[in-house]
Amino acid sequence: MNATHRVVVSPASGKRESLAVLALVASILAGSVTTVFLHRDVEQISALPEWQIDLRGGLNAAEQGITADLSNAAGEIAFLSDTSPEALADEGLPPFTADVTATARGGHIWEVIERDSIRAWLGRPARSEVARPMLLRLMDETPTVWITERADAPPADLDDASLIAGGWRMVVSRYDASVTRKDAH
Repeated sequence: MNATHRVVVSPASGKRESLAVLALVASILAGSVTTVFLHRDVEQISALPEWQIDLRGGLNAAEQGITADLSNAAGEIAFLSDTSPEALADEGLPPFTADVTATARGGHIWEVIERDSIRAWLGRPARSEVARPMLLRLMDETPTVWITERADAPPADLDDASLIAGGWRMVVSRYDASVTRKDAH
């Protein structure tokens, strides 16, 4: 009696394991989306006052570079005894140096202005199609950068109200706006 008994072994299937992994991935994804949604900051982008201009959205690349140079130079100026534009150029401080970068950014010609213990450095561009006139002001050791469409003569006074009345706008950096630059010039 030879009875053959056959056992059929079906091939191994990972169907259950695959479904378990898929369910785990779906739950992690749902949890991540929920966490991000609940923790995001939804702030309204506020409009700047007319007398301010956004560094990233209101200035072109050349003006952004000059603003960065002026901000860096402001930290160095405090340690120098001679702060004339010529002395700052001799120190190698951009944007006061007449190099290739300064030329590409409009070739500003700098002069120092002092009014009532407020010092400022006014730069008028040789090429106004590249960049606008800019002003670095040190008031109470706090540097601010200002920009205008035209600067035929130095400002009469260097306080905020006088600069604003003269058509100057303070360069500010807003962090609620997109970081993508849109070059409108």
